[in-house]
Amino acid sequence: MATPFTHLEVKQQIAPLFSRHNPGGIYLANHSLGRPLDQTQLDINRFLELWYTNIDDAWGEWLETLSNFHNLVGDLLQLPEGGSVNLKTSAGQGLRAVLNSLAGKKINVVTSSMEFDSIDFILRTYESQGLIECNFVEPTSHSGEVPLFVANDFINAITEGTDLIVISIVNFTTGQLFPEIERLVNHAHNCGALVLLDTYHSFGVIPMAWPGADFAIGGSYKYVHGGPGACWLAVAPKVQNQLQTLDTGWFAKKELFGYERNADRATDERAWWESTPPVICAYQALAGLNYLNYFTIEKLRATNLHQQSELRQAFQAEGVPIFVPEDAEQFGAFSLLPTANHQELVAQLKQHGIRVDSRNGFVRFGPHPLNTVEEFMDTADVLAGLLAK
Repeated sequence: MATPFTHLEVKQQIAPLFSRHNPGGIYLANHSLGRPLDQTQLDINRFLELWYTNIDDAWGEWLETLSNFHNLVGDLLQLPEGGSVNLKTSAGQGLRAVLNSLAGKKINVVTSSMEFDSIDFILRTYESQGLIECNFVEPTSHSGEVPLFVANDFINAITEGTDLIVISIVNFTTGQLFPEIERLVNHAHNCGALVLLDTYHSFGVIPMAWPGADFAIGGSYKYVHGGPGACWLAVAPKVQNQLQTLDTGWFAKKELFGYERNADRATDERAWWESTPPVICAYQALAGLNYLNYFTIEKLRATNLHQQSELRQAFQAEGVPIFVPEDAEQFGAFSLLPTANHQELVAQLKQHGIRVDSRNGFVRFGPHPLNTVEEFMDTADVLAGLLAK
């Protein structure tokens, strides 16, 4: 089992990689927009330098970097050989590619009522157009004020007529890890349904072996430290060439530079590509992917769990009613403060130089290895004062 980074290891190994990051105050929204690495600027400069100096010959190294991006994501996902990772500019773009691979009939989708808006909005839009029918499963359990999903509620909703399951590994509001994910996948497959996992709040911070799903979507905005736009769709081997999406383009053609007037599609990893790829996004995310690969998600997870424990203890010492789960390992990389005036509290904390965010009645606190116990204690002290007013 991995052990957390020590303070000395953070100081010597991690802090130097983020030397340019200096927003001032205390940054505890690392579960939202991740801190940029120093190397990110150098990687983006490399993309531009190739463009400036090589013009169209830059495509040789550009495509190598794109392939490197795909391989790094696939390795971190433990995607089985024969699958593919495809650069997208949003996780929603990946969802649409999957939905549009099932076109030709009305699609029956089982999902949760608490998916992130970028996914939920697409599903509800497709449903409003009569293209899909959704069964939005509600949470039926609670831990204190935190609503929780139960695997059986989804399993009971999946029948022989279900075509697709869309579910987040970590819920963006509560941080709950979806329980018994492999059991859910096996049941869905036994019913003839496909499974798409949203990994946006788990990729880079929750160790995982590929759970047998057909698709996964995710991105680099949060724990990959790669900013917006560097997202992806992962396709499992068994559906790589069985399905073809209508979200396609000339980079998915069998003969990429043949310019034939046909619809012959590639049978390799390009089968799920679209038109000219936004290669700069791969450069943008490269430093963060290498960071995860080098330090390992297992060790970063151990560090995060340790820091969340420190944060909760600091809050409890000041009487701040932070949510403390019975099993912290069943939750993601941020801690919750239930409160009705969550948006107001976020604004007040920002006035004190503390940056956090909130969702649906919960203020979220996401630590990074660079955060210190002293910062947790200072945040708790400010919060206690604000809540006492």
